Amino acid sequence: MKSNDAPDVAVILEQLRVELRNQRTAQGADEAGSALGAIERELQHCAEQLEITRVVSAHWPLEGRTLYERMWVLINKVVRRALRWYINPIVEQQNAFNDTAARSLRLLIAAHADLRDQLAEVQRRGVAPPPAPPAPPVVAPPPAAPTAALQQAVEAQGHAELLAPLPDLELRPWPLRLQERMAVAAHWPIMGTTPFTQARALAQRMLRQYLRWMVNPIVEQQNGANAAITAAVPPLLAADGELRARLAALRAQR
Repeated sequence: MKSNDAPDVAVILEQLRVELRNQRTAQGADEAGSALGAIERELQHCAEQLEITRVVSAHWPLEGRTLYERMWVLINKVVRRALRWYINPIVEQQNAFNDTAARSLRLLIAAHADLRDQLAEVQRRGVAPPPAPPAPPVVAPPPAAPTAALQQAVEAQGHAELLAPLPDLELRPWPLRLQERMAVAAHWPIMGTTPFTQARALAQRMLRQYLRWMVNPIVEQQNGANAAITAAVPPLLAADGELRARLAALRAQR
């Protein structure tokens, strides 16, 4: 005879399942929060580097210790002042691009932060985000349909289905492409095939060798800005992946 005070095993097991499920959910939320916290710190660091490196300057102090060095400093200042009409417009255009790129990345970082806050608010309230638009009903052919009818049904279903863009997959190769193209070189081979072109190439190499005190710092500054822009892309992709994972988890809880 079964006593009325005996515990119900099914109820206990169900309670254990619910508790275990809640623990796993909390653990997953903590892990996601930790991952997002690390990504947020990395994005903040990238934003600071963008702000530091976005401005390229064509003029910086030229100093000399000895009388010989001071003489060359004076000559270089005169040359730099004479070449302002040529160098400054290039630097200004590059600064305009750097400013636009830095502002765009900072806006993306702020947008990701706002979206993370919205998802956290939705998760805290336990409200699922709007569901994805339902797919159109599948047009199934009759069991005994011939091959032509099956092919037509498949084509009709394919035309009726909604497009599924995957921008996150399209973005994956771009960090590598940015790394391949982020370095600006101020020196490249200058050759000649005839005595005249060889003499001209020699003169150009000598002029480039002299002007490296002015051109190389500009290139180095631009390479620093390019490196900061390139470094900001992988954390943005990681933040996008984390947000997509959290959104998928919220949809799965509906």
